[in-house]
Amino acid sequence: MENGVELGMLISAIINQGEGGGLDILLYLLPLLCCMMAMAQRGERASSPETVTESWFTTQDIETTYKAIEAETAEWRKKAEERKEKGESLTSKLRGALGGRRAGERYVVKETKQPRLFRMADMTGPIYFELTEVEGGGTVVKTTYSSLIKSQMAGFKAGLPLKIPATPIGNRCPSCGKPVLPEFTLCPYCGEKLMKE
Repeated sequence: MENGVELGMLISAIINQGEGGGLDILLYLLPLLCCMMAMAQRGERASSPETVTESWFTTQDIETTYKAIEAETAEWRKKAEERKEKGESLTSKLRGALGGRRAGERYVVKETKQPRLFRMADMTGPIYFELTEVEGGGTVVKTTYSSLIKSQMAGFKAGLPLKIPATPIGNRCPSCGKPVLPEFTLCPYCGEKLMKE
């Protein structure tokens, strides 16, 4: 009952913001809130995001790639903090009134083993960067992350000098260049899917 009173006070505060702005927001949020409440009563949960694992080859050396990962994830953290500060008031009030928990810190570094492993915790799930140095130059990066942050990962990859996989030539993996047996369907070194001729 206490949450109902808080929700009523919050709705009243939104409506009374002046010049119809609060009412407009309420009209957009009301159907969403009704659906969420109905799902909660039935014990349903929203579908959980998928875990994505992918590998790619970059022509950068392993140390440069590791530093790029550190810089990129620091930027993700900074932007998440800025968004949190801007949206703190209304979002946190709604979440508190509906009995939800506060949003946690985003992109928290949990483990680093330079230049091979960079692991983070996020509200979307764990994020792993595993790096393997390729003999002759370059780095294979294997990432594991939630599908909810696919756009951030795609943006990061777009800024790296990448090479695309090709058909194996001379029984070598097109991604990392290591020797593979003809019967392999996946590279045992980097996990890249091997195409058959």
